[in-house]
Amino acid sequence: FSHKKEHDLAGLPPSLYRAINHFIITRAIRNLRGHTNKHCSMMVNVSRFVNIQKMVRNYISVYEKKLREAVKANYAMPDAVADENDYMIRLKEVFQSDYENCGIQWKDVKAALWGVFDNLKLYVINSKSDETLDYRKYEREGYGLTAIAIGGLSLSRGLTIEGPCVSYMYRNTRMYDTLMQMGRWFGYRPGYEDLCRVHLSRDSIDWYSHIAEASEELRQQIKRMRRDNLSPRQFGLYVKAHP
Repeated sequence: FSHKKEHDLAGLPPSLYRAINHFIITRAIRNLRGHTNKHCSMMVNVSRFVNIQKMVRNYISVYEKKLREAVKANYAMPDAVADENDYMIRLKEVFQSDYENCGIQWKDVKAALWGVFDNLKLYVINSKSDETLDYRKYEREGYGLTAIAIGGLSLSRGLTIEGPCVSYMYRNTRMYDTLMQMGRWFGYRPGYEDLCRVHLSRDSIDWYSHIAEASEELRQQIKRMRRDNLSPRQFGLYVKAHP
């Protein structure tokens, strides 16, 4: 949604809470796969305004604490007890709808949920923040950092994110190069490529689809140009414009 920096954020959309649940489940599964010493990150990129990012962080922090308390009280309980808790119900629903083919059963994932919170940290990453996403510190201690990074332009450009698993992005731009920059973290990694999730608006999905088609069309032109031994000047390359 379009907004100004003075916007008063009344809450977060249900889709963002669901994305956080995706991230918690993903980390639990990765831990069960032996990735406890590997980094695991989620990116939340919904606004370029610093105060909006802070408000988003505050809402996520409240939700994370409630999740933590619910998991602590229920991860070792039988389903008959755990299924009475709203937060455990949401986590189980996300697992059953999106991760049931991961090769691990829910009872094992549930038992591993508490370990997710051992090194789970929230960060606001922007030009005015003094928080640093220090993956090296955790590596020296032999742990993998579980990070939820909230930001805007800093997340879109240049910042190295280790072990990206879940991306939630609601920032739109119509510029090809900026879109490609913002989408640079979508590459998957061996060992957890089936767990990666990207949450986008419908407009963004349509624009990324168009970029993918335009890029593939350009590649095919280059192949034809090479096949016919023509130079770019002779061939006349073009990039499709969005309508």
